[in-house]
Amino acid sequence: MKNHTSLKYRILLFFTFCSLCAYTSDLPTLTLRKNDRTIRVLTTNELIQINEGRISVTVDNPTDSKVHTYEGISLPVLLELVFGKTWSSFDLVRFVTQDGYQPVIPTERIIAGSGVIATGEKGYPGFGKLQRKNGESVDPGPIYLVWENINDKGSREDPWISWPWQITGIELSSFKREFPRSAPPLLSGNPAMEGFLAFRQHCIKCHTINGDGGNFGPELNYPVNVTEYWNEEWLARYIADPQSIRTNSKMIPFYRDVKNRQAVISSIILYLKAMKDNKIPDSTLIRSRDKKLIQTFNGGLNSI
Repeated sequence: MKNHTSLKYRILLFFTFCSLCAYTSDLPTLTLRKNDRTIRVLTTNELIQINEGRISVTVDNPTDSKVHTYEGISLPVLLELVFGKTWSSFDLVRFVTQDGYQPVIPTERIIAGSGVIATGEKGYPGFGKLQRKNGESVDPGPIYLVWENINDKGSREDPWISWPWQITGIELSSFKREFPRSAPPLLSGNPAMEGFLAFRQHCIKCHTINGDGGNFGPELNYPVNVTEYWNEEWLARYIADPQSIRTNSKMIPFYRDVKNRQAVISSIILYLKAMKDNKIPDSTLIRSRDKKLIQTFNGGLNSI
């Protein structure tokens, strides 16, 4: 009888353990990676149990334009706990969300800002839903990146700052890895890097560098860099106000509300100059160009 009771007890413990394992595996997780290698996987429960860097922050949420108070872990503290102090030697931090959205934020912006990996909202068992402008209701949990932006003006104005919700991963990365064709050479210096950041913020939606970017405006580096055929003074004037150089230009003036506007334009030109010795032929760009030439040629034959 004693052995039978002991067996029943061991079976009960086994199934209890299995249930706990299944429950843990079903919990939402945050995967932290570096150099294509997973360093740690944390469940939401494990994140909540971390005491170091735990913070409560009140923010003006840009999604619904309402004030919310979130609780979580300071982003720089979490990165140091997982990766050590060397995390800040990486250029970028990439965030991965449930729906595939993968914004990148420069490391220097993270160090200067007040980012928080939120695991809950004050007054809610989890998060309160956010009402988007299109009427859609969104639950940002279980893990949400928020920024203290009431007192921190930089977090309100910096175009690199984003608020990805339903985060599933964080990865240390670099500009060269994320933007292999358009990142400036490593020895270009800080002014060229600032110009690169400004170019990505303001110009790359329309222009390409080595085939990386938008297709509305012309390619600016391959096969000839724009600074090789434009005088720098005139190029700066054209960026600031295209219509002052070409009456029929479709390019819009450089954004009027950008702080230190002329200095930003100068940094963009420094970046473009740094790229002139870093030309990378883009096969897609070449195929597109050749196809256009063939179409033009055929059109010419048809008109004869």
